Amino acid sequence: MEECEDAFEFSLEQNRFAIADGATESAFADRWARMLVKQFVLDPPFGNPPSEDALQLWMVPQQEEWHRGVNWSTLPWFMEDKAKRGAFAAFLGLEIGPGSETIWQRLFSRPALHDSMVWQAFAVGDTCLFHIRDDALTCAFPVTHSEQFGSRPILLASNPAHNTSALKDIRSAKGDYRPGDLIILATDALAKWFLTVHEAGGKPWETLEALTNQENFEKFVQELRTSQAMRNDDTTLAILRWEHHA
Repeated sequence: MEECEDAFEFSLEQNRFAIADGATESAFADRWARMLVKQFVLDPPFGNPPSEDALQLWMVPQQEEWHRGVNWSTLPWFMEDKAKRGAFAAFLGLEIGPGSETIWQRLFSRPALHDSMVWQAFAVGDTCLFHIRDDALTCAFPVTHSEQFGSRPILLASNPAHNTSALKDIRSAKGDYRPGDLIILATDALAKWFLTVHEAGGKPWETLEALTNQENFEKFVQELRTSQAMRNDDTTLAILRWEHHA
């Protein structure tokens, strides 16, 4: 856990959820990932999905904070170039709310769960969302097939100079959300396993739902790594279930 550079944050009051995967080869990626998810839950970028300008503007305070947090005077020489390049992370932000909400409702009211809601998400990179209804996968976002995962995904950078590609690759998706539905958020290693199992005719969400605590999850991840069913990488899972109520 001390080496994990993934991050997850949520607010049930605002119905916001964010997951990020810090790139291990970049400098202080864990801190950058945590900044992104916390800020999204606190105050997401304007627009759903945000425009290039809106996302760029939204990242500025986090970028400045990340830069201030680096102890440049004591940084080893071999870390300096890497730190100057910045930290990188895949990111996915999810909001759930009434489908008919206006901009004023978005700004001033607390979302309430009705019989049917709308989920909206945007992503940069290969952190994924899966929507399951009636025991079937209805949406995989932003990656739809296991073969689409690569070694160099588009990532958000703490250094503004390295965000040109990322800002042009903002993906978005939305769908209706009903009682009984399941939404799964997962970083890339687990997401690839999920899609691989599904493509083979399996129902990977059943396996994940059975993981009732952190100990079971860690054991499950280790078994997948040992069997080489999943590559050894930071792994984060979040399961959102809308329970039926009588």
